Amino acid sequence: MARRTGNIDEFEFIAIGDYHNQGRLAVEILISGFVFSKEDYVRPWEGQIDNMERFALLWESRNLIAVSTAIQDWLTSSLALELMRQGAMMTVLSSLVAALALPAVLLSATNFIDSKWSIAVDRSDKAGRLLAEVLLKGYQGNRPVTLIGYSLGARVIFSCLQALSETERNAELVERVVLLGAPIAIKDENWEAARKMVAGRFINAYSTKDWMLGVAFRASLLTNGLAGLQPVDVQGIENVDVTDTIEGHSSYLWSTRKILERLELEVCYPVFKSKEKEE
Repeated sequence: MARRTGNIDEFEFIAIGDYHNQGRLAVEILISGFVFSKEDYVRPWEGQIDNMERFALLWESRNLIAVSTAIQDWLTSSLALELMRQGAMMTVLSSLVAALALPAVLLSATNFIDSKWSIAVDRSDKAGRLLAEVLLKGYQGNRPVTLIGYSLGARVIFSCLQALSETERNAELVERVVLLGAPIAIKDENWEAARKMVAGRFINAYSTKDWMLGVAFRASLLTNGLAGLQPVDVQGIENVDVTDTIEGHSSYLWSTRKILERLELEVCYPVFKSKEKEE
């Protein structure tokens, strides 16, 4: 499947939690998108208590670590610190929402992020289509699936839903979706089609303080809005403002569990026990 998708070098499910091979009738796939090590693919999802069989998706670690490190390096640069001190980043967010141009000094300062970010975005879209193929082939045992992802991991999920919408066999594969800090355009993407692929809740969590997301994805989103920064006005999509929890894009690494607890996703699924297990 990876060969057919193209350019995807890493795509692996990591079992997390205590409920594997116990007859759980629901699956949860958790996707990180801003990471500094392979441990960050699992760390944000640890400690969550539910009764589903849970998997973290390890994907394209080389590219994700590269872009995350580039963004972090820029954040700690003298220019970024000075812009933050001057309060210029709030102007950045205002510009994004108002579809205005970003300050020239900010554009030139972030040029070195662009190539890495573009590659990571391309890989996330391809990984999403690969995830859709995994679901269509029933590798999860044809059980209801919950998809949760932050940053580019949220984009993987959205790409997956888009791919599912293009197929004939797509009903009842995905039960719930949670997008956190999603780098996804609002206007030029078919959110309605993606929503139809989700049987239950479809949540878009955003932070109006996540200016780094806007800077990194500025080129195509200045006029199209950004789901990670503002609500998505589509029927059936539940928008949740997490600005009080998320100070910046990297906050999702350690605040994901807190946000999920706030969303109250807990649902009690039955457990199937075969006669062999009972004996």
